[in-house]
Amino acid sequence: DNHALWIDPSDGEHLIAGTDAGLYESFDEGASWRHFPNLPISQFYKLALDNAEPFYNIMGGAQDLGTLIGPSRTTNVEGVRNQDWFVPLGADGDDAAFDPEDPNIAYMEIQEGLLHRYDRRSQEVLNIQPQPAPSDPPERWNWDSPVLISPHDRNRLYYGSQRVWRSDDQGNSWAPVSPDLTTNTNRYELEMIGRVWSVDALYDNGAMSKYATLTNISESPVAEGLLYTGSDDGLIHVSEDGGQNWRRSGSLPQVPGRSFINDVEASPHDANTVFAAADAHKFGDFTPFLFMSQDRGLSWRSITGDLPKSTIVWVIKQDHVNPDLLFVGTEFGLYFSVNKGVNWVKLETGVPTIPFRDIELHRRDHDMVGASFGRGFYVLDDYSPLRELATVVKGGANTLFPVRDAWWYIPNAPMQAKGMPTLGSTSFVADNPPFGAVFTYYLNSLPKTDKAARREAEKSLRKANSDVPFPGWDQLRQESDEGDPRVLLLVRDQNDNPVRWINGAAGKGLHRASWDLRYSAPDPIDLRKPDFVPPWVGDPQGPLAAPGTYTVTLFVLHEGVLEAHGDPKEFRVKAVDSAAPDTDFEAVAEFQQKTSELSRQISGARRQMGEAGQRLQHMQTALTRTPKAAPELFAAVNNLEKQLSGLRMRLSGDPARGRMNESTVPSISSRVGQVVNGHWETRQMPTETHKKNIEIASRDFESFQTDLKAFFEDLENLEAALEKAGAPYTPGRKL
Repeated sequence: DNHALWIDPSDGEHLIAGTDAGLYESFDEGASWRHFPNLPISQFYKLALDNAEPFYNIMGGAQDLGTLIGPSRTTNVEGVRNQDWFVPLGADGDDAAFDPEDPNIAYMEIQEGLLHRYDRRSQEVLNIQPQPAPSDPPERWNWDSPVLISPHDRNRLYYGSQRVWRSDDQGNSWAPVSPDLTTNTNRYELEMIGRVWSVDALYDNGAMSKYATLTNISESPVAEGLLYTGSDDGLIHVSEDGGQNWRRSGSLPQVPGRSFINDVEASPHDANTVFAAADAHKFGDFTPFLFMSQDRGLSWRSITGDLPKSTIVWVIKQDHVNPDLLFVGTEFGLYFSVNKGVNWVKLETGVPTIPFRDIELHRRDHDMVGASFGRGFYVLDDYSPLRELATVVKGGANTLFPVRDAWWYIPNAPMQAKGMPTLGSTSFVADNPPFGAVFTYYLNSLPKTDKAARREAEKSLRKANSDVPFPGWDQLRQESDEGDPRVLLLVRDQNDNPVRWINGAAGKGLHRASWDLRYSAPDPIDLRKPDFVPPWVGDPQGPLAAPGTYTVTLFVLHEGVLEAHGDPKEFRVKAVDSAAPDTDFEAVAEFQQKTSELSRQISGARRQMGEAGQRLQHMQTALTRTPKAAPELFAAVNNLEKQLSGLRMRLSGDPARGRMNESTVPSISSRVGQVVNGHWETRQMPTETHKKNIEIASRDFESFQTDLKAFFEDLENLEAALEKAGAPYTPGRKL
């Protein structure tokens, strides 16, 4: 569908067209077009989530883009890319459902009830739409006909026209299990703009829904056969015996007749509880209508709470763990409630104010996924802290929330470097959530610095228009010596051995930090910030920690005092099944840690020698400013410089051959570097070559350390001689 066309006022052949599929541009008056694939602006009606591992997939029906399937996250460093998605069914996509046990089986539809079963293994799509018997009246299908997989039987489907159809064999055969559950109204007899119009009037009924159709089907997850339906003409029906008998529910308070039932959702906790959302905007009433029944629809009460006025509610979901936690998708964004609809909080960070026609909660991963109409899908990763948020905030303590298990794998770079460097900027990519284990914590209070306390006191004086006294030099000196409080998280293994410190944000509120499932990097500390870092150079990283059980504890550090807040939280690190079957992950981690320790010592020795070289340079200059320096000192400095050059060559290789781009024999450092660079980005067992390199490097480094120690003894003796001769101070010299 084309919605907008811009013609360049200075060049009539330059056109830009806005469509359901995005933005297109032409420079030859429409003879050819280019698409802008970096704009994620799909218009989704409904969505479904599978249970694939390690990451679930998202399926959604979109306006004029068909039904799309793609991953919620990926194992590459880029994220979720355009090419990770595919379209198994065209036309307009609508409601969808994944088989809960087999992610290869999915159900999807084309507008007005053309239901299909898709098998990902064969890429084939089979039409399974129910068909009426010869004596039946015509089936009326909504544009977005409701399909449901029973929570009690993965092979049982429910599908809605004006009545409910049931299949117990994945759609191979169908039987109606209800009468007409709508008003069965002829839409051409309804008033429009104040009166009923002639059948020859300009009705826009091409590619539109039929009227008096079902819009929702829900079955109670805790009571098999307890079914609910909603319709586009304002009716909700209930069956308590799998469709043998139906009754009309009680009316929704203050909802205009014939209002569209946007959603009906049976509670996953209580067989008697059900939720409903209605929509009267077609009658000019934009009131949010949201209800809960605790007697299977006999009566309803509003749970609109403090939702903003004129906010149409499209969908409601109840958390499967905390019955008080609700989510809604509305015309203007996403909201959640921690008190079952008394109050609603808008999810604002990273969420646009646009319609969300559908949301789904992933029971295994505790994610919330929203289908927006115009901006694609949005994922809230691990919303589980919201279950305890109200209690935690009320308690007032700094709190670390339970930690979701983390998947263990090696993120891969599908292009030459991170950032898709060869694709330019015309390809969209959505960020993956942080790799590894993600820690969520709430901070209510932190130690107050003297400076913060003074400023707080001064603020009240300023408000009272009072003088602000000078704090005194001792106070200012004390403030300058005091550091800000820091938040740290300590990861320990199942044997309670410390594994890694993680830095966290320090400030009141909710925060997240992540651990990349590695030990600390062995690289020397370098606080300098380079002006340019090539894209192929990543941050320093340590060796892999093995899969297993870990704990994490929240700490606050201030003025040298490290205080734990709350008990440790346990979580698992689970391996993605993509490594060789004979891989011993514990042995891999042990070898990498051994390599890391050797690398730490070698890089430390290299840094020491670099510092020694600077010390010798300073000593050379200092000697020319020391008249009492004996000639032997000049020779001693020169001799040490040559010794240092020899040590550097043993550790890091022949610099002369390196400058001339000639091959050199492996040095101690290069042997270890070959293992770090060639093995740390895998979970595979080390090769015999890797083991041999570490064995040779360890042996050579042991003898190297003896000579390096002797060198530093000579260096300190020389520095003592310079001090005795009255030389100006040089770095590292003892006074």
